[in-house]
Order: sequence, then C-alpha cells, then structure tokens
Amino acid sequence: MNVAQQPLKNAAKVALAAMAVLFVVAIVFYKERVFFADTSFYFFTIINSKGFCIQHNRFGAFITQVLPLLGVKLHLSLKALLISYAVSFNMFFLIVACLLVYRYKQYRLAILMSLYYFLFVSASFFWVNDEIHVAIAFMFLFFGVMFYLGNKKVNIFLFLVPFLLLCFFTISTHFIAIIPMFFLWVYFILEKKNWPFSKNTTIALSCTIILVIIIKSSCTPMLPYDKEHFQGLTHISLRDIINVFNTPVVQMFLQRCIVNYWCGVIVFILGIASLLKKGEKLLAAWTIVACLGYFILMAITYANLDKNVLLFHIETEWTSLAIIVSTPFVFSFLPGLKTSISGCLLTGIFVVRIVYILSFLSPFTLRNEMKEQILSQMRKKGITKLALYNDPHLMSVAILDWALPFESILMSSMSGDKPQLTFLFVNPDDKKTIEELNNSKDFYHAWMMLPYNDLNKEYFNIDTTKPYQIMTFAEFLK
Repeated sequence: MNVAQQPLKNAAKVALAAMAVLFVVAIVFYKERVFFADTSFYFFTIINSKGFCIQHNRFGAFITQVLPLLGVKLHLSLKALLISYAVSFNMFFLIVACLLVYRYKQYRLAILMSLYYFLFVSASFFWVNDEIHVAIAFMFLFFGVMFYLGNKKVNIFLFLVPFLLLCFFTISTHFIAIIPMFFLWVYFILEKKNWPFSKNTTIALSCTIILVIIIKSSCTPMLPYDKEHFQGLTHISLRDIINVFNTPVVQMFLQRCIVNYWCGVIVFILGIASLLKKGEKLLAAWTIVACLGYFILMAITYANLDKNVLLFHIETEWTSLAIIVSTPFVFSFLPGLKTSISGCLLTGIFVVRIVYILSFLSPFTLRNEMKEQILSQMRKKGITKLALYNDPHLMSVAILDWALPFESILMSSMSGDKPQLTFLFVNPDDKKTIEELNNSKDFYHAWMMLPYNDLNKEYFNIDTTKPYQIMTFAEFLK
C-alpha cells in the first residue's frame, strides 16, 4: 500500500459498511429483485437446465450463478435458491470490497467502488441482472490485484496470470466497463505517485489490455443486442457532438442530477476544485474530458431516449460515469480532510443514496402484489395456466411483462401450489402465440412453448391436462 492511501483507511471502512448495508437490503427485498424481468428468466434457466446461464457472451456472469447452481446440486428448496441468487450479486461486490480493504490495502479503490454502487443508482438497484455491475466489480478486483502485486514486485509471470484473467472477465462481462477501465488506467499513469510500474512495463501492460480486447472481440463476435447499441457510434458527425446537450437522454440525466443524483454533482465539483487547488491541472482536464466523452457516447448511442424510457434501464447505462466523477473526489479531496470529517461526509452520501434507492421500492412491491392477486384468483377459479389479453392497467403495473411466465411459476412454487400456476399477458393480435396457447399443454417460455419433459421436475411441475385458458381481465374477475 502506498502511504498516501493511509488517511483513507477509516473512510474505506465506512465505504465497506455501506456495501454491507446494501447487501442486507438485497436480502430483505429479494422478492422485488428476483421476481423481475431478466432476473427471473436467468434464475429459471439456471434451475431448469442445472447449468450456467451466460447471455451475449458475458462470461463473468458465472460468478453470480455459482451459489444457486450449487444449491440445485444440493437439492435445496426453491426459496433458498431464490435468496442465494438475489444476494449473490451484492455478496460478490462486498467480497471484492473486503479484499480491497483488508487484503490489498487499496483504500482508494474500495471507496471509489462503493460510490459506483450508490451515486447514480436508484430504481436500477431492483434490476439485479445487469452484467455491467459484475464487470465493474471485476474491474476493481483487477486494479486491486495489479497494484498489490506491482508494489510487491512479484515475478512478471506470476503477475500476468491474474492480470490477464481479471482483465478478460472485466472486458468480456460488459463492454461498457472498458470506459471506466480506460479512464482509470490513464488517470493512474498521469497521477504517477501511486503507479508501481516502469515506463516500459506500462507500455507492455497497456498493449496487453488492447490485445485482450481484440482477441475477445475476434473470438466472440458482437451479437445483435450489443450491435444495435454501437450502430450510432459508426456514424458520428460533428453535428452530433455539438448537439450532445440537446439530446433527450442527456437532458433527462441532467434534470435527474438536480432531483436525484445531486450528490454526484457535489462530489464532482469538490474533486475538480481539489485538483485545481493542488495544481493538478492535467488530471482535472482528463477527468472533464472523460466526462464529456461519456456524455457524447450516451448522446449518440441513446439520443432520443427521454422520460418515457424506464428509469432502471437507462440508469444502468449512466452508472459508470460515477467512477469518472468520483475519482478526483476520492483520490484528491478526501485525503486532505480530517479522518472524522471524511468519514462523516461519506456516511452522509451513502445515507442519502440509500434513501433514494428505497424510495423507488414501491413500484416493484406493487407489481408483486398484482401477481399474487392474479395467482389467488386463479386458485379460486381452478385455473392452472392463464393468458390474459393485454390490459393497460395491468401492463403499467407490471412495468415489464415479457418474463411473467417465469415470475408467476416461481411465485406459485414458493407458495406450494401443486401443480404450479403460471400466467402471461398476450396481445389479441398475436395469432401465432394464441394458437400455440390453445393447442399446447406445455409451458409457455416467453418466446415459445417449452415441452413439459424439458422441465426440471424437482422444482417445476405444471398441469399438463389442459392448454392455457385465454380471457380478458374482466372475464377473469367474474
């Protein structure tokens, strides 16, 4: 550990405590987090296939799936598996933070990491299964191990193994992680005082990271899901750059910086002011340029996404900016404060952000209550498989409805239903799906009918004597 980090030791413990609180919150509200969209789909797939569910070649996601997969092998109850999956994300983040503080003594990185999971996070806390958060945890572990081994001057071959492995998991788990990774890499080099590598080693390691990106891109071609996000970047014009702050996505973010993310604004101002006061103009310039670059990327990639876009989704695209805006605050401003003051300041930021996170709980609780009410009515009417024609009110409460088949069967299983109940919303104009639901006695798997024999019978048993009953919500309530 560099002695320059010593003043941040107690502040790092405050950050660690905040991560622990977030872990507890994840346990308390596991239903709101698991019974929602992608997370329920991933969980269902892990349990049903008894294997990892790696989507879009995001290989690092395996780390959050080990616990539920191990639970399946041990034949644990579905509730135990659900809780294990819900907390596995924050457990991984907390473990990485603990390693940074107690093993690698990288207090700055621990604080910066914790700010990432708080500063621009509110509704997105309940959208668990976004691999960017896992990728960022791998990134901080990458830097923590790199500094630790670099300061110990270990043999280059012993250094390269974890360096390459963690670099690969960071880059492959989510492409957005490349942005904060590149920013921090340059920042550390420009800062100089804490950089443990020679000029030649720095060049070699930089080339190695570039090589990992090239190899990963070549071996695992970009899938359509990621390609559509990159399409705008291939047609950048000067006009696009000039109009960055006129795009809806940027304007909405700036508005939320006043009503939601204002802690981030304060952190940014304090950090830049501290750098300028200390004469670190190059670091201040690099931070400002990186922020502008992030705005440009967001403006080009998501230009027209406005207030009508679901907050939890667009928020995850902005979270990495927290690393850029917080770095001067953590590396320059906090070390200049008294230990007690820095601890109180961080505590205040974390408390404010926890309040904002919890303030977005209601819609996720409400959608679970809606599903429980539908399942209860299904029990009363003796319906085991249901397809409701799209109802505007129900769809607005559901927020996202494509994963309702997984969410409903999981909730039914936890309630002890035998056979388990499942339902979905269907568009009246979707003749193909309606025909499948009318003529099949299998399980509707969001995009297709999944044969009953393909279900893991230890956890999933549905009624195979009847097809889905299709009706309006008004008919269902009679």
